[in-house]
Amino acid sequence: MSNFTLSVVITTYNRPDLIVRAVNSVIAERSHSNNIEIIVVDDASTTSMPAMAVEHLVYHRMPTNGGPGPARMVGLQLARAPWVLMLDDDDTLVPGTADYLAQKLPTLEESAYPVYQFAVSKMNQKEEYRLITFDDYVNKAITGDFTPVFDRQKFLQTRLRYPDNRAGGEHLLWWKIAEKFGIPSYDRPLVCVSDDATVRLTHFSSQVKKAACHKQLADMALAEFGERLRQDHPQEFRRISLARITYSLLDNQRDKSRQYLHDAPLGNKLKTALWAISWLPQPLIHKLFLLYRQRQG
Repeated sequence: MSNFTLSVVITTYNRPDLIVRAVNSVIAERSHSNNIEIIVVDDASTTSMPAMAVEHLVYHRMPTNGGPGPARMVGLQLARAPWVLMLDDDDTLVPGTADYLAQKLPTLEESAYPVYQFAVSKMNQKEEYRLITFDDYVNKAITGDFTPVFDRQKFLQTRLRYPDNRAGGEHLLWWKIAEKFGIPSYDRPLVCVSDDATVRLTHFSSQVKKAACHKQLADMALAEFGERLRQDHPQEFRRISLARITYSLLDNQRDKSRQYLHDAPLGNKLKTALWAISWLPQPLIHKLFLLYRQRQG
């Protein structure tokens, strides 16, 4: 008889080979004491998905491609287990993850938080355990990626959602949860990160293609947290303000970028340079951005 029940949600888009590997890593965690449901949410792939005759696997295809946020929300709503782990389709579960979670997570009656998180690398968090706050994110007390495990009922009751944005932006959800509840965070990796995906949302070439989406995320961050960032975290406020201007330029919203420049907390030299760039041909603006990002590494 199973005594730990978990749903693993895997969202995927045009990665048929990788999704099989991810699913197999979850199947390997099933045992007599771990009842694991797998939910694959296909974000309207244009390539054929492989047939997966797997017990307790739910397959759902989104009607249109909307990005990872809406697909993950659908996965959470479809899940039947009280605990839900989000797994990227290009990563795999570390062996022993289910047994570890069965021991580490509180009972549902004792659970006090809507989400718990686990560092993808021990370098992301210095302490074995930390209750993450909004300031921890902004001050970079933790860095890098974390694997979230949701108390499904508590999270859905908050009515918070992953951003509806094709570029991702899940950090905005973590900021909101950390600000309102705090997020228990552990330094134990649950996933093996792979680097064989052909395209990543965070790659700078994708940032050019999805400039409008990244600009929207900057707008959302400033609308939700702008005043607090301006007062308490001016460096982060500056970074996001600069991002909004940059993505406005990449999206050919030149008038908007010049408007944002007036009030942006940037030095005069940088403002002058960005103002001059805003008059360049669009292909040259894209090229300058790519060259800058390539030099950053």
